[in-house]
Amino acid sequence: MATLTIRNVDEKVRRALRRRAAENDVSMEEEVRRILARSVQLADDPAQHQSKARRAETLNTVSMRPIGEFDLKAISDEIWNGRTL
Repeated sequence: MATLTIRNVDEKVRRALRRRAAENDVSMEEEVRRILARSVQLADDPAQHQSKARRAETLNTVSMRPIGEFDLKAISDEIWNGRTL
């Protein structure tokens, strides 16, 4: 196994890594190893790129602008009054 030394890490980043490691019940060193491994795997995996593209396409499909007039007040009133559109 190789050894890496990372210098000049911002203090905020170090604290965030320490918190994240504590949340995952591992050492900071192990947390950094996991982060690095995940980031390299995601970058090298073409299936991940396709999956991201499919998710983006799906989001575009469901987030299209409504056809016709959109009355947020009427929708809000319907929700508060317990009725459906």
